[in-house]
Amino acid sequence: MGNNKNKCWAACFGDCEGELTAEHLISKSLFPDGIVFVEGFGWCKNLKKVGINSLTRKILCKKHNNDFSVLDSEAKYAINCFGKGKTERPINGILFERWLLKTAINLSIDCEFHIGMGFSDSVKGYPSPYAVALTLGKEPFSHKMGMYFLVNKESIPNDAAEQLIMPMTMNDEIGLFIFGLRGANILLSLVPSNEVPKLSDIGLYESLPVHIKDEKPIYRPKSFTNMNIESGLINSVEFSYP
Repeated sequence: MGNNKNKCWAACFGDCEGELTAEHLISKSLFPDGIVFVEGFGWCKNLKKVGINSLTRKILCKKHNNDFSVLDSEAKYAINCFGKGKTERPINGILFERWLLKTAINLSIDCEFHIGMGFSDSVKGYPSPYAVALTLGKEPFSHKMGMYFLVNKESIPNDAAEQLIMPMTMNDEIGLFIFGLRGANILLSLVPSNEVPKLSDIGLYESLPVHIKDEKPIYRPKSFTNMNIESGLINSVEFSYP
C-alpha cells in the first residue's frame, strides 16, 4: 500500500474530515447473529467462519464513515427483505449496489490484487479513484458493471445466520465479488463488459453450490422471487433504480 497506509481509503478527493475511525469491515448491524463466511481474501484463502466483531480496522475517516451510513441503512433493509422473501417498498438498487462495493473494498484493503479490472491509477490492495467515486456516488456504474443476481431456481434458502462473501480473482485483479445474503445470491461485477458469464465458465470455488455455479447472472433485476427463511413461502422482492 505504500503511502496509503494509515489513510482513509476514500481520501483521493481531498474531502476527509476527522480522525480515522474503527470501521466494521462488514456492517455489524446487518447481521444480528454476528457470523459471516468469507473466502478468497489474503487473510482467509480457504472458507472461514468469521465473527463480525473481529473484523474492525481504521480505514475510513469520520466523515466518510458517516457518509456511508445511508448505504448501511438501505443494505439492512434489503437483507431483512431477503430473509422475509418480500418488500414493503422497493429496495433502492443504487444504494444497495454501492454498499456491496463499499463492503468489497473494506475486505480487500491490503490484499495482493487490484480491486476491479482495468481501472485507471489502480494499485494493489487499495481502491482506485474511480472505484472510490463509484462508492461515493460521484460516478454511476457503467459498461454493465454493478449488481447481478443468480436466480435460485431450486429455492434453496441460506441459513438465516450464515452469510457468504468471496472475491473471484482473474490474474492480479478482482473482477467479481460473490455475496450470499439470506437466500439471495448476488454478484458485484467490476468488469467492464456487456455480459457476465456463468461462474462455471470462468472458474469457481469448490465451496459454491452447483445451483449458483450454473445459473446465468441477471443484471439489475426489478424483482426476483425469494423464499421466506422462516416459513418457506416464496414471494417477490422488488428493486428500483432511481
